[in-house]
Amino acid sequence: MIKNYLTIAIRSFLKHKSFTFLNIAGLSLGMVASLLILQYVKYERSYDAFHSKAQDIYRVNYNQWQNGKLRFECAAAVQAVGPALKNNFPEVLRFTRFFPTSGIMSYNSPAHGVVSFREEKMQITDSSSFEVFDIHLVEGDKMQALTGPNKVVISTNAAKRYFGNENPITKTISWDGNRNLEVTGVFESLPQNSHLKFDFMISYGTLFKMAGREAETAWGWYDFNTYVLLQHGTDHKALQAKWDQWLAKARAEDWKKYNGKQEFPLQPLLDIHLGKVLLQESQPDERGTADSVYALTAIAFFILIIAWVNYINLATAKSFERANEVGVRKVMGAQKNQLMKQFLSEAFLINLLAASISVLAVRLLWPSFSNLSGRAIPLAYLGQSSFWVLVAGLFLVGTVLAGFYPAIVLSSFKPVSVLKGKVMHNPQGNFLRKGLVVFQFVTSVVLISGSVIVYQQLQFMRNQDLGVNINQTLVLKGPGVVVDSLFRNAFEGLKADAMRVPGVKNITGSSNVPGDEIFWANGIRKLGEPEGSHISGYIVGMDHDYVNAFNLKIIEGRNYDPTSNGKKSVIINRAMASALDYKDPKSAIGEKVTQGRDTMEIIGVLENYHQMSLKEQVTPLVYRYTPQFASFISFKLETQNYQQVLAGLQKVWDTHFPGNPMDYFFLDQFFNRQYDGDKRFGQIFSGFTLLAIFVSCLGLFGLASFMTLQRTKEIGIRKALGSTSAQVVFLLSKGFIQLVLIANLIAWPLAWYIMDSWLEAFPYRITINPVLFLLAGLGVVIIAFASVGLQTFKAARLNPALTLKNE
Repeated sequence: MIKNYLTIAIRSFLKHKSFTFLNIAGLSLGMVASLLILQYVKYERSYDAFHSKAQDIYRVNYNQWQNGKLRFECAAAVQAVGPALKNNFPEVLRFTRFFPTSGIMSYNSPAHGVVSFREEKMQITDSSSFEVFDIHLVEGDKMQALTGPNKVVISTNAAKRYFGNENPITKTISWDGNRNLEVTGVFESLPQNSHLKFDFMISYGTLFKMAGREAETAWGWYDFNTYVLLQHGTDHKALQAKWDQWLAKARAEDWKKYNGKQEFPLQPLLDIHLGKVLLQESQPDERGTADSVYALTAIAFFILIIAWVNYINLATAKSFERANEVGVRKVMGAQKNQLMKQFLSEAFLINLLAASISVLAVRLLWPSFSNLSGRAIPLAYLGQSSFWVLVAGLFLVGTVLAGFYPAIVLSSFKPVSVLKGKVMHNPQGNFLRKGLVVFQFVTSVVLISGSVIVYQQLQFMRNQDLGVNINQTLVLKGPGVVVDSLFRNAFEGLKADAMRVPGVKNITGSSNVPGDEIFWANGIRKLGEPEGSHISGYIVGMDHDYVNAFNLKIIEGRNYDPTSNGKKSVIINRAMASALDYKDPKSAIGEKVTQGRDTMEIIGVLENYHQMSLKEQVTPLVYRYTPQFASFISFKLETQNYQQVLAGLQKVWDTHFPGNPMDYFFLDQFFNRQYDGDKRFGQIFSGFTLLAIFVSCLGLFGLASFMTLQRTKEIGIRKALGSTSAQVVFLLSKGFIQLVLIANLIAWPLAWYIMDSWLEAFPYRITINPVLFLLAGLGVVIIAFASVGLQTFKAARLNPALTLKNE
């Protein structure tokens, strides 16, 4: 019997080739889209899950309140929280801290000479990190590798880069030319789906030698990403409540003194990657967002549902062509359940072919999709059982859901009626089919509107006036081996020589550039106000050329004078003047403030500009005069011949900072990298939106086939009575356009609500223009008309003599 079902199914497929192709194409596209998106979602949700104790690891974040206001939310906590949690709560088994740093690492190889690289992925940490996280040592003793100062454990990638085939253990590597570190271990490089990425683990004792032993229990220095390992099964919310109570009691005196409060919330490790981006995140540019994952998951299921709806519409559209076949089978003794099995077997084969094609397509598209998503999604995902379970699930659900309704419709025809050519049409079936088409185009309008709004918001952020000129700016990362007066002398010499390089217009040195997150901070308050009134002041160190080089606007006061003592002066921005409660920027000039141990006079107020992307509010900033060091050296250019400029600067650099690699970037590209994740999301969203619209059009094509088939004789009569082809096309298309208009009326408020909610996450956002929804709706109407136009035009062109010859 099964063989008979399959034979008949194959004959039916061969007889209706175009119908079979449309079904397989629609289902394949739906499954391909769903499989790709769901593998991406799986990867996004897999961050940090490779740690065996991931469920029990929590990061201690830091929220600072001042005068009843939340000043900031930070991913880095103060040093004291780790010991405080471990010593006062038995639920806490271990804690570890990571202090991010960078510098130039050098190794004097006997075979290859000095090997030197600038390293950005470095952490100062302790041996507890090996007990909290799954960091596997391939060389060295994890209990001793980070014990004591001046020890370093390196990744396998770093070991290959510096030492080649040499054994790195006990070798000495130089950090910034003034500190020698002994290599005591080598660890397996961390996978890409880790929110923590580093190649160097420097012993915590090294930090004590630099900062002093008392730093370990400080409650003010908050540059430490702190993680705790809890006993398995611990209720972290209950622990959080006890931890908050302990803090309120232990820190009450200091909080009262500073008129503030410190919160240290515990964040599950597995929630970090898709959670809110805080200050001082590890690898913030690589972070995902929960909203994008939810949106793409919804798109995956919508496309899949649309594909299944298409199958239903196309199958029912052809059902009346097979009515006589059903009638004959029933007269010959076929039972309803046998007919249902027959048509379900056809759905089974269609879905099986679609699933097979989709798996092949996913494999072929995998590299392109990985590039589009910006993630190195492992190809090994395709060999995991979860992938094949998903394929099998989509196949079975598609077979049952998409095949069951057409099977019921086809097997329910009454043989007497169908053999007389009198097939009764079920109004409920018509309503269902039309409802499904409305659903398809509601989805299409929402997705089109969403894609355009995502694009507009991204363009708005990229093209908005930042208040700072980042164009035509080449930035060199500062040298790591010279500081203070040595740097100042070398830097002045570099400036003088670099200004003679054709195309260089201006040069400035600074601790940060626009787009670089500021970590240097200290409490700042008006002189004479109580100590508790200080607020957090993030600091940009700069020379006297910084303001002019970046076209910053001084709204009050003046710039730094290189001939005077800049240590007694300070410049702030408008936001900081407001945060310090000055009536206006002018009233701040000449006032004195204290920051840390320094008392300074405000000599200038800068207009606000965007230090970071428009996804963040403008930050109150302090600008200190620091000609003795620069993490970045910026060159304003007036030429497009960048290669010539770089060649000239390389010679100048090697003259003044020999032994330091010259690393550079262009500032506009560096700044706009902050939008790379949004850009990738927009591309994926738009791409799958187009696919959803295409698949929806296949469904509309199916319904057009169904409707025109039903009304063939009506069309013949109208043509015989004098109706033109244009009138017939309008008559047949009117019903479809009505469905699309209904879909628009439902989709417009829905799209506005969804996208307005999405835009609320941006402090600087576009205003949604209602015309956008009208244009999206018009676009869908045009697409719908084009989809049904072919079928309706063919029906309108039929000779009525052919359609009425049997009447």
